[in-house]
Amino acid sequence: MSSSNYLSISDILVTNEKVPCKFLLDLPKMGFLDPSAAENDLKAGTNIEIPLWLAESLYTRRPPLVSVDLPKIYKETYREILNADACTVDMHKLGQHFYELGCYIAKHDIKSEVSATLLNTYRQRFKMILSATVSTDSINSVQPLSASERERTKSAVVTERALSSWLKIGDCPLTTASMIANHRKRKRAEMELS
Repeated sequence: MSSSNYLSISDILVTNEKVPCKFLLDLPKMGFLDPSAAENDLKAGTNIEIPLWLAESLYTRRPPLVSVDLPKIYKETYREILNADACTVDMHKLGQHFYELGCYIAKHDIKSEVSATLLNTYRQRFKMILSATVSTDSINSVQPLSASERERTKSAVVTERALSSWLKIGDCPLTTASMIANHRKRKRAEMELS
């Protein structure tokens, strides 16, 4: 998810997630963003959580008005837990849009550890979900999934059932594609000419 999709409901939900930010400059008449502020102006150095879409627009200005901090689910403590065994984590509680938000947040991670954690977490959980889709009994034993994992699991279950029913029918045997057969004939002809 390298760029936002204006018409995607899931992308709208992801960009509405609040992220911690530190304001780098004084912003006149923006004190309403900080519920604890007593003044009308927002002072430099103020730390508050704002929606990702607002943080991105303030960060991309020149000079940047905010620095975006990592949300707690992408910080070192959670990264260690996920890297140890991501299959035991309740992704539903951790974050409905864990992977999608992580893609946005990864560009604010100087050490690029968020990207590695996202990839590692997805690999571990993909294996778990894949093995669970083969058996409908084990799909219920899987830790609660994130929104994107739920979508992929539903697709995998539908595909697995379709494959199983197709294999049971057995009246449509697999044959070699004509392109492959022609390729083999050409290779054989080339070998005979050499």
